Amino acid sequence: MEVIFLTTLFSVVFAILFLLFFLRMRQNEDSCADQDALLPFRDGELDGAIAEPTPLSTEKNTANSNDQR
Repeated sequence: MEVIFLTTLFSVVFAILFLLFFLRMRQNEDSCADQDALLPFRDGELDGAIAEPTPLSTEKNTANSNDQR
């Protein structure tokens, strides 16, 4: 019965330590690699400007074409 008691005790202690470390990290607002990887998925928040794509021209430039005739 001591084994079950010790296993339960250590499980509870590790759970409390994890919770304390997690809350401490959240209060300091330190970022980690997991949070930084999810930054592009935040709604409404953009860190950098998004470059708009340039439209493709429909005009044919025959002077610089690589067509072989």
